[in-house]
This record gives sequence, C-alpha cells and structure tokens, in this order.
Amino acid sequence: MDSETSTRHDVDLLERVLLDRNAEPTNISLSLLEDITNSFSDDHQIGSGGFAVVYKGIVGKGVVAVKKLSKTFGLHEDKFHKEVECLMKAKHKNIVRFVGYCSDAQGRIADNKGKFVMADIRNLLLCFEYVPNGSLDKYITDASCGLEWRERYGIIKGMCEGLLHLHEKHILHLDLKPSNILVDDQMIPKITDFGLSRCLDKEQTRDITSKLYGSLGYLAPEFFFSGEVAFASDIYSLGVIIVEILTGKKGYPEDENVVENWMNRLEGSDQRDTQLEQIRVCIKIGIECMDLDPKKRPVAHHIIDRLDKTASTIETGISGSSVEQKVSFLKDQYFQGESAKLSPEYLRKDIGEQAETEQQGQEDALGDQWSLWEAEYAKQNGTPEVAIISSTNSGLLNRLNNLDIFNKKAQRNYIKYCGPMLEKALFVKLFKMGEFKSILKDEYLLRKDDFGEVYKGMMGNCMVTVRKPSDGNMLNGKGFAHEVIIQSKIIRRNIVRILGCCLESDVPMLVYEYFSKVCLDDVLHSKDKVPLDLGMRLIIAAESARGLAYMHSHAYTTILHGNFTPGNVLLDEDYWPKISDFGISRMAGKYYEHTQRIIGDIAYMDPVYLQTGCLTEQSDVYSFGVVILELLTRKKATHADNNSMVRKFLENHWQGRKSTELFDEEIAVTEDLDLLHCLAEIAVKCLNFDVDLRPTMTEVAERLSVLSKPHEQWFTN
Repeated sequence: MDSETSTRHDVDLLERVLLDRNAEPTNISLSLLEDITNSFSDDHQIGSGGFAVVYKGIVGKGVVAVKKLSKTFGLHEDKFHKEVECLMKAKHKNIVRFVGYCSDAQGRIADNKGKFVMADIRNLLLCFEYVPNGSLDKYITDASCGLEWRERYGIIKGMCEGLLHLHEKHILHLDLKPSNILVDDQMIPKITDFGLSRCLDKEQTRDITSKLYGSLGYLAPEFFFSGEVAFASDIYSLGVIIVEILTGKKGYPEDENVVENWMNRLEGSDQRDTQLEQIRVCIKIGIECMDLDPKKRPVAHHIIDRLDKTASTIETGISGSSVEQKVSFLKDQYFQGESAKLSPEYLRKDIGEQAETEQQGQEDALGDQWSLWEAEYAKQNGTPEVAIISSTNSGLLNRLNNLDIFNKKAQRNYIKYCGPMLEKALFVKLFKMGEFKSILKDEYLLRKDDFGEVYKGMMGNCMVTVRKPSDGNMLNGKGFAHEVIIQSKIIRRNIVRILGCCLESDVPMLVYEYFSKVCLDDVLHSKDKVPLDLGMRLIIAAESARGLAYMHSHAYTTILHGNFTPGNVLLDEDYWPKISDFGISRMAGKYYEHTQRIIGDIAYMDPVYLQTGCLTEQSDVYSFGVVILELLTRKKATHADNNSMVRKFLENHWQGRKSTELFDEEIAVTEDLDLLHCLAEIAVKCLNFDVDLRPTMTEVAERLSVLSKPHEQWFTN
C-alpha cells in the first residue's frame, strides 16, 4: 500500500469514528494528525495554554480538534496515560467527545554538550470532536446583556450533569473553569481539558497532591492548606462558575441584587416567575458550592435533583386558588430555609394582588398565623434577627413586604465575609461598626492610596490604624477571610501586625497595630529632609528584606505584598522599620490574576507583571530593588520620563559604568563607595527584566544582613 493510499485509508477510518458516536477512541498516527492540521500550522491553531496547543483538523467533511501536549512543563508519559484513562471512561453529552490519541517516539539528532547523539522525541497528542462556539468564558456577562436566561440555565444544568457523570465514574476534573467548558452550536455545554484530572479507585473518595496546579480563583481553598483534592473540590469550582454565569463575575453576590437585575431583564416575559425562581435556586446552589467547609457543599446528584424539581415545584405549589393555599405553600418553603421566595416583588405578584380582592378579616387572620410561624421558626433556629410581625390591621401585603428575614445589611455582610469562620480564629478580633465612629474622620486620616484610606485612632485603650478599602476592591468573602487568618498568625518585629476586622460594612475594614505615622517616603522625600546616615539606610533595607523574605518563604503560606513602596515602610522614632499593608493587593484581587486594571504605584511595579497581569514573589523583588535605589539616591522613583532614576542605573550597569554620580551626597563619602556599589549591584539584580535571574528575597536579605552587621549595634544600645 503506497503512502497516499495509506493516508486516505487512515482519513476514512478517522472519519467513520467521528461520525459514529458509539465508536471507541482509536490510535491515530502522527503523520495523519500532521496531514489534517497542515503540519500544525499557525493558521490551524485555535487555542493554547500552559500545557498544550490546540489545532483544527479537517477530516473529510468533518472537523476535529487536535491537542498537542507540550513537553516543556515536565509532562511525563504516565501523566498522558492518566489523562487518556480519564477520557476513555468519560462518555456523556456534556463532556467533549474523545476521538483518539497518539503517542509517537521519533529518533532525532540532538546536540549534547558538543556531541551529536540520537535522541527519542516523544509526541503526545489527543483528538476530540470540534465544538464550534468556543469556550464559555466568551459568553460571561452580567444580567443586562448577553445570553438569555434559558440558555444560561441550560448551560448550568448541562455542566452539573456532565460533572455528575465524571463523579459517578470516580473522576476528579480538578480544573473546572469557563475556558474549559465548550459550547456547541445549540449552546450545549461540554466539559473539556482533563490534563489535571485523576481517576480514583472505587473505594477512594479523595487524594493528596504536593504540587499546585489549576486556576486560582476556581481552586477549592482546602487545596492550598492540605493539598487535598476530592469530589467537593470540583463542586467548589462549579459554584464559582455558576455565580459567574448569573452575575458576570466571580464572588459572593447579594441574592437580592442578582434577582433584581434579572427582574429587569425578564420584564414582560411569559415565564418570568418560573425563571426568577430558577435564578434564586441557582444562586443558592452556587453559594453553597463555595462553602469553606467541603463537607457542607452539596454533591452533584443533589444539585441535579434541585434543578429538576424547581420548575415543577413552583408551578404546583403556587397554583392554589386561595391566599390560604399560597401562604401555606410559602410557609413550607420558609421552614425549609427558602427565604428568597419571600421577596416583596415575588409576594406582591403571587399573593398581594389576590389578597386585595378578599375579605379584610381573612387577610388579618392569615397575617396573624404568619406571625406565629415566624416566632416558631425563630425559636427553633435561635435566630433573633428574624422580624416578628405584629398582629395589627396593617394588612397581609404590607406585613409581608416589611418582612426582613436574614436581610439586614450587617448580617448579610457578616455571612458574606465568613464571620463564623473568622470568629473561630485564635488571633482575629471582630469589631463592631459603632467602634469606628470616632476614628473615621478627616482629622485622623493618615494617608490615602489606590487601595483605600488609612486612619489612626483609639480602640478601647489601644492605639490602632484602620484601613478602609475602596469600594469594590475586596476579594470574595472566603479569600478575604483566609487572608486575614493567615496574616493574623504573623508576629514579627519587622511586620505590622493585623489585629482584626469589621465585617458589618459593605467592604470589610481592617484593623492593625499602630506603629508609626512616619513612613520611609516621608523621611526620604519630604521638603524638610531628615538626616539619614548610611547605617540607618542599611538597617532599613536589611529589616525590610527580612520581612519580605519571611512572608515569601517562612510564613504559614506564601504571602505576597504586591505594593511594596517607601510609603508602606513605617519607621519609629529610632528609624526602626516595619512593613505595612501586606497582602492588601491579594485582597484587592491582584494575586495571580490577569487583569487590565492596575492598582498601586506603577513606578514600583514589575514590568513583567504589567505585561502579563501575573503577580509573583519576583514582583516584590523588583519593587524592593526600586526602593534600594531610592535609599541610595534619595530621589523618588516616578513613572514619568520612563522612570529616569531606575533607567539610569540600569543603563550604567549594561554599559559597565559605576553609578557614583547618582548617589546621595550625604552618604557618598570615599570610604563607603565600595559598599554603596555593592548595594547598587543588589538593586540592579532585583531589577532584572528576566524574572528567573532575579534573586529571591531570602538571598537579598542574607546579602544585606552581611552589609548591615557593623551598624546594628546602633539600634541595640
């Protein structure tokens, strides 16, 4: 059989497999995959990620997607085999269909230390059905535009059914996110990308991993602390996606806001009531899926049951011909915790209009009965916040409209930002909003930046600083709570300690120990310059480096600063430094997130972060390098004029010149020039555009410790 005939035969075979949905995935030759993708040409590329590139392949009259796995990320063949194992088991309408695979080794001549040797090059490829409408992330919008609710509900239900199938097959996906949900021309969702998936044994319910893989923002929080992955890990990711489909963004939304936004969108729809109830159920499911406690998250088949029952329950339960029947139904729902059904808009349409036509006596009697139900519920659940409706003649509709069950703003925010979890933390104090009235005044404002405002004041008998973040900057509730708990455990002489927070406001306020209102920026750049000798500057640099190094390498978990500037280095009367505002960038959503919104002072920001939106430890290293240059020159880094101070140091370094003329005259004495050049060298290494060539903060701290050692006695005397 000649080559052309063989290729035609292989194409026909692959086309038959593609057309027969019951056909098993098949082994596909590398030459065929090269042929149908035009040798993996750029014009056939339809997607890429950290582990693979995806190409469109033309197979007769059909189309496939060919995933070519990268070998540059330590992907071993056994990992490829595990992915194939998962794909072979996963056959469902809501999972992208697996068509075939290729594991091909070819001998290639390679240069090995000057000697040419024959090496085996392994090509690992997967072939799938082609899904024409791309991934779900292209369709994520808020309720004001984009997909209709019917399509969104279908996508949510389809995702849940696909995930249920995986879990029934004992498969953990472990990388659920909108970009890994494809949608076909009928808007049917299909779960894809099983590169991180694991097949569990039948008796196995969880697994442990020591490596961080997946997409931050969708990974379950327990993964960061224990490395544990289980079915509940996928459920957490599912919850984040459901909320995104409902609202257009990740996070913990206010139920009322979500419903109100969709009420506006659905105005005039014949199915408005049923669809609003579906929305309420979906938002509740999404939030439950994101519960911090994996044991409290629902399982996939329970989610499907609730989605299936939603429409029929509403139609059956609200179909009674009298107010008594409708209120009775809502009473049952109320005692089951379905308080979202008691919104004024819902009740006004479904009960109020009918109640207005019935006798006042009947209405009052029903209102009295409702009050008794409330009292009974409050007694059973120990919930004093439930408003008890008095048996006055205000009318059933008014009493229902005034009902405020679990709806007080402070209570909502307390739950939203995980108050119960923070209450259990040993080193976190939860403050009441009333305690801040005497502090949040203009005369006590210390500073204001892109992250919010910082105030100084007395809290009881203790002097504190309070950070009031800007509206909308906070991370989701669980992320915020984790960050506070992690930082509360850090008690270091060079880091400002967090004492607690207030959860009653729309954006939580953070309370820190009061250390000083003077910062390094004030000392270096104020009009009335304070004398600052070289020894003081070395101590400030060394202690700041130790603080950053500890948070990067020695804390409970890696904590990034994300906004390290002279304004965040506080100094006491002896110029002893403490770093403040650790992790504010994480709470503001900058941590490992790709975003076009830049928060903070751009003059100190890593150029790699500005290009990619990915914040890492090396981003803090770059910022630290800029601060060292300010200590050397007493000149302020500015983004204007391409940050000339930083640029001049780097140009001198590239051209092999010393930067003596840039040093501050106060410290540029002949006997200290060698030491100053050492400092400049450390700074330049921190500023390297190649992040892999930058030192770690631990290495920087060790080097600065050696340089500052002779000057430390000044602080201990």
